[in-house]
Amino acid sequence: MAVPKFFEFFGAFLKSLADGTIHSSKEVREFIASDMKISDEDLAELLPSKRQSTFANRVAWARTYLDRAGLISTPSKGHYCITDEGKKALDSGEKIDLK
Repeated sequence: MAVPKFFEFFGAFLKSLADGTIHSSKEVREFIASDMKISDEDLAELLPSKRQSTFANRVAWARTYLDRAGLISTPSKGHYCITDEGKKALDSGEKIDLK
């Protein structure tokens, strides 16, 4: 299995923050990897630049889109929390995508 596209991480990203507390980027990535059952091989895959893993890059893009949509906030660098809008989206049961 290849590393999922960044937008496929939206739901798991919000679930990682569902408890309403602030979580570090490392905690979020670990939760997503476990929740989505990403293999060690896929976690180790690097971008062509060889400077970052494909997984970490795509989680970072997911964060950017969720932040711009107002579903999460970034109270400090590398730390995230879910917003009220994010809770509503997660509780709605609808698929969270680019729309």
